[in-house]
Amino acid sequence: MSDITVGGLSSAMPVTAALLPLLEPATSGNWSCPYFEVRFDMSWVIWVLTSNDWRGLPEPLLSRCPPIGLPEITRADLVAFARRVGARRGLSEASIEAIVEALEHPANRTRRLSLRSVIRMLDRAKDMEGDPPPS
Repeated sequence: MSDITVGGLSSAMPVTAALLPLLEPATSGNWSCPYFEVRFDMSWVIWVLTSNDWRGLPEPLLSRCPPIGLPEITRADLVAFARRVGARRGLSEASIEAIVEALEHPANRTRRLSLRSVIRMLDRAKDMEGDPPPS
């Protein structure tokens, strides 16, 4: 994490160094933007940070933003999501079932599917249902 920087070329700094003043109550109320050189009261901002693996984050950041572990999304979760969102989007039952079949297909059992994958499938199904069939 220490090699990630924010800011322009002349004012680049490690992301942890950039975040800590924003997360500390003592400094967030009178925070100075290094880019625009303007002061802001950032004490009212609620921060939500995400990471695929918190184990590589530096201790100062972890002490201010304790990790909350979330369980992995299961294939059953993805299927339920596809059914619920597909119905909400007005997809036909045939389209929804095609997506479910793709999610449950044995070839996809070893792949790690995500919500992004399912959303792309739903988007594509919506596009295909909206287009007239080729002549």
